[in-house]
Parts: sequence; structure tokens; C-alpha cells
Amino acid sequence: MPVQPLSEAGKLTLRAAPRFNVRQIINAVPPSIFVLAALLLFCLFFRPVLLQLPFQMVIARQAAPLGLAVAAQMIVMRCRSIDLSIGGIFVLTNYLITTAPLNDMSAPVLILGALAMGAVIGLVNGILVTQFRASAVIATLAMASILTGTVLFLSSGSSPGSVPDAVQTLGAAKIGIVPIATVIWLAVLLLLAIPLRLMVFGRLLKAVGSNPVAASLSGLPVEGVFIAAHVAAGLLAAGGGLLLSGYVGVSTTSVGTDVVMNSIAGVILGGITFGGGRGGLIGPCAAAFTLTLLFNVLNAYGAGESGKLIVQGLAIAGAAILAGMARQARR
Repeated sequence: MPVQPLSEAGKLTLRAAPRFNVRQIINAVPPSIFVLAALLLFCLFFRPVLLQLPFQMVIARQAAPLGLAVAAQMIVMRCRSIDLSIGGIFVLTNYLITTAPLNDMSAPVLILGALAMGAVIGLVNGILVTQFRASAVIATLAMASILTGTVLFLSSGSSPGSVPDAVQTLGAAKIGIVPIATVIWLAVLLLLAIPLRLMVFGRLLKAVGSNPVAASLSGLPVEGVFIAAHVAAGLLAAGGGLLLSGYVGVSTTSVGTDVVMNSIAGVILGGITFGGGRGGLIGPCAAAFTLTLLFNVLNAYGAGESGKLIVQGLAIAGAAILAGMARQARR
């Protein structure tokens, strides 16, 4: 049998083992994971009481409304938009479920009505952005002002009543030691992962967020994606308003006043870049828990509202810098 040349028989090549690239791993992990790890380590040495299971469950319950707000902001930011009306939706949701005769309705009707209200507001935001070519910042900021002003006008600056028992159960009750609000938050994230990961909407959102011009030239329904994203954001914001109202237990015109800034900080800290069209749910979820834990640490040290504002700014600036470094590393 003739002997084949070495070039035809094949050469035994030695391939180098894949190198352990620390930079790639750091770029792939959302900043919220590192911040949470550092914060837990700080608590371990200086505030170990916050790491006890009862306190962790309290923090998880407090993080649930913010978690839904972060999820709402994440969806619109992934398609190069933003929603500054989330705080107004929180205020209006609280007013609707606490004012007579609306709070005399059955619990399912009341809850579904509040969610429908959030979806309608999101629809209006989406139409303003797509059909009237209004800036998302201007349109949603104006919507927030309108919603808050309407509540102040109708309530004359005073609280109309208390939160119904059914909503208080959602926001403050527990199943064993696990808060119901936390269960709802995680369940919503799991349901949200289905269209984002497995359905056409997730691929459309990624395509539109990555390059809306190319997506439009390809025949994709860019305007429909924008509207659907804003409707989903309004729906999630109303859900967050219900959980926060149930946790507070009373009517107040100041509910959710800082939720917009916290939601933006949570999205950026969670590794979602504006218009990147990509990003999972783990990072924003960890960011909501991290910010809530951080605010509790600040309260433990007496930092108060001033410390919270400083942390919000630092979180947004720091996460934006990390996101920019990650984009440069991928090029």
C-alpha cells in the first residue's frame, strides 16, 4: 500500500489550551454582581445583622417594587428608548386603589384595572414616541408631570384613604418566611424571560435596539416594537406601584418619588446599555436587590436621603463607565 505524503496523511497539531481571560469574564458579568458581592462582604464584617435571613427577606420584599420598575426600564432602554413616567404611574396607581368608590370594587377588578391603566399609559407613551416623533425623554417626562399633577388636583394634596386588604396582602404578607411580593417579582421575571429569550419579540427587541435603521430597512416592525416595549413598561410599572402601595399600606402622593432614578441606576448597574439590544434579567434583578440593600446600609449608618442621592449618582456614573469600557473591549 503506498504511503501517503505527510501533507495528505495529516499532521499532528498541538493546539494551545484556551487561555483564562479575566477581562472577558469581567466584561461578561453585570456590574451589579460585583457590587453585590462587595456589599455582602462589607456587611459580613461591619453589619452582619443585615445578613441574617429575616433581614434578607425584608430587603427582598422592599426590593420587589423597584425590581419591577427596573424590569420596565430595561425593556424600553433595550430598544433605544426610556420611560420617565414610571414614578407618575406609581402615584396614580396608589391613588386609584385608595380612593372611593374605586377601592370598594372587588380585588381582582381593582388590580386588573390598575394594570390596565399602566398599559394604557404605556400605549400613549409609545404612540407619542413613534407616531408623533416626540423625544422619549420629553414625552414620558411630560406624562409623569401630567399624572402627578392630576393626582394632586383630584386629592387636593391629601391622602384619600387606605390601601385595600387584598393589595396589602400582595405587598406585605408572607408565605412562611418568603414575602409574597418577592414571589410575584421573581414570577414576573420568569414570565418575562419567555418572550425575551424564546419568542420573536425578544429577537425583534434585540434587532431594533442594536440598529433601528437597519431593522427598518429590513422590513421589521420597528414602531410596533417601540409601542409594545412601552406598553410592557407601563404594565410592569403599575405592578410595581401595586406592590409598593401594599407595602406602605396607606395612600400617599409621594409614593415612588425616587423610583425613576433608581430604575435607571438599576438598569445600568445591571449591565443593560442604552440601545444595546441585549442583556439578561439576572443583572437588573441583582441590581434592584443591591440598591435596596445599600440603602438599608446607609440608613443603618444614618446617611439618610442625602446619602441615597449620592449613591444613585455614583451608581449611574460608575456603571456607565464600566459599560463603556466593556464596549471598547468587545471592539
